[in-house]
Amino acid sequence: MADSTVTQSINRSTVAAALAAARTEAAQYRAWINAINRAALNLEACPWQFDGEILVIKSATSAARYTVDALGCGCKAHQGGRPCWHRAARRLLIKAAELATQPAPAPINVQCLSMAELQAAADELFN
Repeated sequence: MADSTVTQSINRSTVAAALAAARTEAAQYRAWINAINRAALNLEACPWQFDGEILVIKSATSAARYTVDALGCGCKAHQGGRPCWHRAARRLLIKAAELATQPAPAPINVQCLSMAELQAAADELFN
C-alpha cells in the first residue's frame, strides 16, 4: 500500500546501501548497471516524488515527467524493452525504504576478527 511518509525514511545512507546491493545483483548485466548508475546520479539531480509504490520523476534531459510503477515506465527505453534509469531509481528507493526499517547492525571491533570473520561480516552487511 502506498505510504506518503515512506520518503521520510529514505536517506543517503539507505540509498547508498541499496545502490551497493543493486550493483552486486546486476553485476552481470551491463545495461542494468548503466541504468542503476544513472539512476543514482539522477535521484540527486532530478525532482522526484515516491509514495512507496509509484515514483514520479522529472526527465534528466527534457521537461517530461515519468510515472513509474510495478508495471513499468512510459519512457522510450522501457517501451523498447531496454532497462531504463527510471525503473532502476524506483527499485533503489524501494530497497532503501526496506533497509530503513531494518535495525542498524551492531558495531564490530574489526581488530579482533580473523580474515574469514571479516569477510563473513562484510557479506552480512552487503548481501
